Amino acid sequence: MKHYKTLAFFAALALGAGCASSNKAPAQAGAPAAQSSTAPESRIDGNFPANSPFAKLKLGMTQGQVHEILGQPTDTKSYQTGKAWIPFYFGPDVMRTDEFYKGVGIITYTGAGIGGVHWTVFRAIYNAAEDGYPND
Repeated sequence: MKHYKTLAFFAALALGAGCASSNKAPAQAGAPAAQSSTAPESRIDGNFPANSPFAKLKLGMTQGQVHEILGQPTDTKSYQTGKAWIPFYFGPDVMRTDEFYKGVGIITYTGAGIGGVHWTVFRAIYNAAEDGYPND
């Protein structure tokens, strides 16, 4: 019985804390919207020639579609994102894969999650000076 009161107290505390949280941003009267000077994380970037196979890439393409256009990569690297450590995140962005193409650039895929792996283009950076290997 002694533990029942302690358990009830902590349950009420947890419920109260959950009810107090909110996803709403605080309103700022008269404050202009902040403009980001950084490029969006998901993008196709670089000064690639219009007739380059790289120009055919689109965000959301599958890995197989990219391989049909560019061929096999020189090297690859896979890694976990920070979302892999969120306890109740079940979305598709817990892992990413980078594919390095010598003289072309880097293609980053996302799509690994609790439901399996379905790699799609997340970011593509054209770089004619790319050596084709991860540099870290």
